[in-house]
Amino acid sequence: MKPFKAFLIAFFSVAVIISLPDLSHAQCPTSNTVFGEGEQIRYTVSYNWGPVWVDAGLVTFSVTNELFRGKPSWHLKGTGKSFASYDVLFKVRDYFDSWIDPESFKSLDFRRNVFEGGYTLLNTLNFDYNSQKVISNTKCKNNPQRTDTLPIRPCAFDMLSAVYFTRTLDFSDLRPENKKQVTVLIDDAYYDIYIRPLGKEIVESTDGKRYRCIKFAAKMVQGTIFKGEEDVLVWVTDDANKIPIYIEAKIIVGTIKAYLKDAKGLRNPTASVVR
Repeated sequence: MKPFKAFLIAFFSVAVIISLPDLSHAQCPTSNTVFGEGEQIRYTVSYNWGPVWVDAGLVTFSVTNELFRGKPSWHLKGTGKSFASYDVLFKVRDYFDSWIDPESFKSLDFRRNVFEGGYTLLNTLNFDYNSQKVISNTKCKNNPQRTDTLPIRPCAFDMLSAVYFTRTLDFSDLRPENKKQVTVLIDDAYYDIYIRPLGKEIVESTDGKRYRCIKFAAKMVQGTIFKGEEDVLVWVTDDANKIPIYIEAKIIVGTIKAYLKDAKGLRNPTASVVR
């Protein structure tokens, strides 16, 4: 089993894509008052190795404003790296890049370059809105490159742009009885994932601060990593930044946890901190 890889799948594709309104009959919202240039958020990832919890690695998200093919864009970056002490067990060096239109939040280009215990994968997604198609190129270890063409779905996102897009949404209409669906494009296929709000709680982070949070459960797709149940729990700050503070993901052979390590360049005050 690849615990760090399992966490990255949960985190990048589900853990922070929370509280989506029903998008099947609505326009995709585009207003962003949540993040801006220079934001960086880091998480420590831990895995229960038998009865022992082991700090496995670090996940980092960052935002820069730059030109993409001559047009203004947000360049979103995500990295996942195992610690040197964990490299002897399972070395991970994963890099995610997404360029999105700052006004519409539409994905322009996406790149995923991973090294996980000797396994390598390079996936690129190019979004052609004139033809309403996505060109996916995937190169997996020693296998030949595979090219797939998919239709562009409305309100569907690459793994990284989904993280930032959903942070901009209004959480105030949440009700415990509501189930929400989000569509994410991962490599060469779309996946629908369901999220359910579980109320509000106060969570203490590793920095000793206590945060008012909204709690969610996510039902994952059944496969070799998840059981297809509400395998992921997420606690997100109940303030204007909407940052995940703590994430817990149950996989077939254990549990993975992620804790907020630090954050800088936040656009808004951290009003969720309990004084």
